[in-house]
Amino acid sequence: MGMEGGETKPMASARATYARVFLVLIVVTVIEVLLSVRSIFPRTILNSLFILLSLAKASFVAAYYMHLRQDARVYSYVFVFPVILFLIFAYLILLS
Repeated sequence: MGMEGGETKPMASARATYARVFLVLIVVTVIEVLLSVRSIFPRTILNSLFILLSLAKASFVAAYYMHLRQDARVYSYVFVFPVILFLIFAYLILLS
């Protein structure tokens, strides 16, 4: 029932998923580097973009590499709630 190299179908599927997530992380990192090298936006907008891109990367890592995607929904809420609080506090600090 194994595939070539002795891998089972679920293992090969998991490897493909991890490879796709890794490629997404590379693309987001390249975007961050390009934004930092070619500063076409004001510094405040760049900082906001970097925070959003970093949060996106952290979410991908947590969802796939830390297996939150397959765990109970409560663990996702435990991860997302502090991020939402951080964004609210950051927004309030920017307003003051």
